[in-house]
Amino acid sequence: MCGIAGIISNAFSKERLCRDVCTMAETIRHRGPDADGCWAGDGVALAHRRLSIIDLETGQQPMQGAHGRVIVFNGEIYNWIELSAELKSLGYVFRTKSDTEVLLAAYDAWKEECLDKLIGMFAFAIWDPQRQGLFTARDRLGKKPFYYFNQNGMFLFASELKAILAWPGMHKLTNVDPRALSDFLSLGYVLTPKTSFKNVLRLPAGHCGWYFAESRVFTTKPYWSLAQHYLAPKRQLTRSSIGELEALVADATRIRLRSDVPVCVYLSGGIDSSTILSLAAKSTKEITAVNVGFREGSFDESDAAAKTAAHIGTPFKSSVFDPAAHQSLEQLIWQFDDLFSDTSALSTFQLNRSAKPIASVALTGDGADEIFAGYSTYLADILFRYYSRTPKSLHALLRSLVRRVIPPSYRKVGWDYKLRQFIDGYGMSPERAHYWWRVIFSESEKARLLSSETQRQLGDYDPYDAFAQAYSEVSEASFLDQTLYADIKTWLQDDILVKADRMSMAHSVEVRCPFLDHRVVEFMARLPDSAKIRLKNQKWLLKQAAMHLLPKEVLQAPKKGFAAPTDHYWLSEFAPSAFSEFFADSFKLDPAKEDITFKGFSLGVLNVWLNMVEQYQCSGNWGTFKND
Repeated sequence: MCGIAGIISNAFSKERLCRDVCTMAETIRHRGPDADGCWAGDGVALAHRRLSIIDLETGQQPMQGAHGRVIVFNGEIYNWIELSAELKSLGYVFRTKSDTEVLLAAYDAWKEECLDKLIGMFAFAIWDPQRQGLFTARDRLGKKPFYYFNQNGMFLFASELKAILAWPGMHKLTNVDPRALSDFLSLGYVLTPKTSFKNVLRLPAGHCGWYFAESRVFTTKPYWSLAQHYLAPKRQLTRSSIGELEALVADATRIRLRSDVPVCVYLSGGIDSSTILSLAAKSTKEITAVNVGFREGSFDESDAAAKTAAHIGTPFKSSVFDPAAHQSLEQLIWQFDDLFSDTSALSTFQLNRSAKPIASVALTGDGADEIFAGYSTYLADILFRYYSRTPKSLHALLRSLVRRVIPPSYRKVGWDYKLRQFIDGYGMSPERAHYWWRVIFSESEKARLLSSETQRQLGDYDPYDAFAQAYSEVSEASFLDQTLYADIKTWLQDDILVKADRMSMAHSVEVRCPFLDHRVVEFMARLPDSAKIRLKNQKWLLKQAAMHLLPKEVLQAPKKGFAAPTDHYWLSEFAPSAFSEFFADSFKLDPAKEDITFKGFSLGVLNVWLNMVEQYQCSGNWGTFKND
């Protein structure tokens, strides 16, 4: 795992390019504290920060290969050993034992088609002097980030937004994007390809691109289609499907244990991470389970995690979540750069910090909920089919009764919060309702939050349109598959994986997700709904595959999630001093009438982020934080 950065411009000297790209890379040294490197040619400079995981002695980057091509690469190619053997049979000779050199040779041998052969998580750029162009690619699901800026004959790219913000003069070339504000208020994150800053974009997951110095155009295209797997004729679900799934997940876990540094597993106590721990323990005895517990009972799963680790026979380390562990909300926001308010970011930050003394690589259960249909939102979709037929008069009565009789409990995503959200979905289409389950501020609330000028600039922009586009791409699939596909394209890419990357990289820990091996994702996409949900039984096939691996109580335990208490960061009244032109005069929440957990935290994040951006635009300095 590493950090990459690059500049292509004919307007600056080689010395200036090298100096600027090194400044960019320095801002993301937390991604790679072990080594750094810079390479510069005519009109191009590439930089790298290295977190040494594979081939600790060699494998430094930027790496130059055949025909003068130069690569900077962030991530891991898990099947690099197999690819190396295939390339050796074609006559390639390797001087290192790194996946970086294998990736560069794979590009030399197969050009863009090399992407089809990769099993891994990656974002990389290869400068090809023969074509005077830069080839870039991002992994299929979006585990590794790739940000870029392309204006005025200058192309910048980096692993994090802060590196692009660090380019001298960037504070004069960008501003807050109102569409990103709209995304954030609705969802708590910003939808790809946007970022919170105008003119800075993200390469979408499963895409590659070319930037040519002569044309100054960056052209992108998808190289992988998840939609075709959801739309393919469904495979028959048989007893052998259980064994096939277990074999795929076991192999995905096995190759993700390839490391020259210690590896651990993040264990919540639920079926996803417990399955990964069990499979990992079958491949190696040198594995530790790491957990974060909570003093608040509705948030805590540490007892269940300890029992699971004991059942599997692995060492177990748990720490208790401490809200004071964060120096400030600014520190968390700086790590993301973009507007982001997933409350589980706080606990994920601490989990990675507690893991670092044990291991620099961690396996997680991320992605299982999106491919096996594990979220309660999928059950809500089923119930909504029936509730939507309720007479309007009865719905109005229920809604009024719930609001008068049931006070907010402020438990972790409490049933009262879910009930209110569910009832308020009445009258929506099934597609819009699925989107609504995770909405933070409704459109009417956003209208009260945003100024009339901001609303004019937004026009008919609606964050839901990204979900509608995803639904349309698999419109012939079942409704469950449509929602899974939409969640993978939005929630997984722009929330779950952003959080996993930034919070792990904050502490120089590499996180690997076996369930997001594209072979596992494709396999599940081609199976019928019954492999995922049977009545109230979610993750059906995964539970069948894990039945002989885990205790019954783990298989039957309800999903809890990893949200953390955030009340010390809430704002119930919002009247920002920075960028006040974007907002109405004031906006108030009533914590006695509704659970303001997500709204209050989002407003707290937004207020601090706006102040940071204002300071950045004045000084050109986005700031810096060091994590203990």
